[in-house]
Amino acid sequence: MSRERITLKDIAKRVGVSVPTVSRALADHPDIHEETKARVRDVAQELHYIPNYRARYLRAKYSRLLALVVPEMNTFFVPSLVTGINGVAQRNDYSLIVFQSEDAIVQERRLLEDCVRLSVDGVLLALSSETSDLAHLRTLGDAGIPVVLLDKTIRTDEHSAVTIDDERVGAEAAEYLLRNGHRRAIGLFADDRQRISKLRRRGFQRAFASAGAPLEEDLLLRVSLLDELPGQLGSALDAHPDVTAVFAMSDELLVRAHHLLMRRGARVPQDVALLAISDGQAPYFLFPSVTHIRHSGAVVGERAAHTLIGLIDHSADSTMEVKVATRLVELGSVGARE
Repeated sequence: MSRERITLKDIAKRVGVSVPTVSRALADHPDIHEETKARVRDVAQELHYIPNYRARYLRAKYSRLLALVVPEMNTFFVPSLVTGINGVAQRNDYSLIVFQSEDAIVQERRLLEDCVRLSVDGVLLALSSETSDLAHLRTLGDAGIPVVLLDKTIRTDEHSAVTIDDERVGAEAAEYLLRNGHRRAIGLFADDRQRISKLRRRGFQRAFASAGAPLEEDLLLRVSLLDELPGQLGSALDAHPDVTAVFAMSDELLVRAHHLLMRRGARVPQDVALLAISDGQAPYFLFPSVTHIRHSGAVVGERAAHTLIGLIDHSADSTMEVKVATRLVELGSVGARE
């Protein structure tokens, strides 16, 4: 049996002051004596008072809520992304709610409608693989809710976005392998519907071509389902025994590739070099620790949250494209070849 909600009136009755005095005391208003504030707080705690934020939102016209919509809650990148966003949110007196779209456009649309119903102040959105346009974001625009795209985006001039320079990072990975003498490599790329996959693959492929070491299409693997990676990578290694390096565009692909190489008895880096774009945790779980281009989810989250809160605070209609810097972290998985 549920009990009735404790209200400001209950606290006021117990303390012997007015309801407005209780409200100002809980808000730490300077006009209220410190002893009264302490007494009100003590009684509120004793009665297990929970503020009615819904009523406060209706009065103030804002909710202090930010929403993050991601395709999935995976083991890598997303947890640090959430940590980065949440830290900035808390420091700016916002709370964060996280939704998962199941990498489906239908669910993504529903969640954005939920954000409107919840009266969130702003939305951070990593697009699903099925999302090909941003028409459904008008739901947010019509409600006056700003949105910032992050990580998984599509080209747009209408919305702010926070990403890395995916094509440049793909090229940087290829150039590093080439500098170390690896002219035959397999590239592992995620769902080809994702813009980041296309850009990273394009940069990787062009760098090899520019160096006079073009890669056949069957060396640039498009991995739609992680469970398919062992078969795809195994077949590519069998078909191209001259391959000396494997590049993975994400932590998920890196971990699966490392597992397959170990299962085949391939030595890293003696037999095959291993390189990845990574949030920076998975490379240290593996042996040898994997050389990677650091793509910090926490930094992306922080920059995206700051961008969104700036749009909220200034009611800005302008958009910006923020490119987060990456850096090469050399560890033990890429050996030099003559």
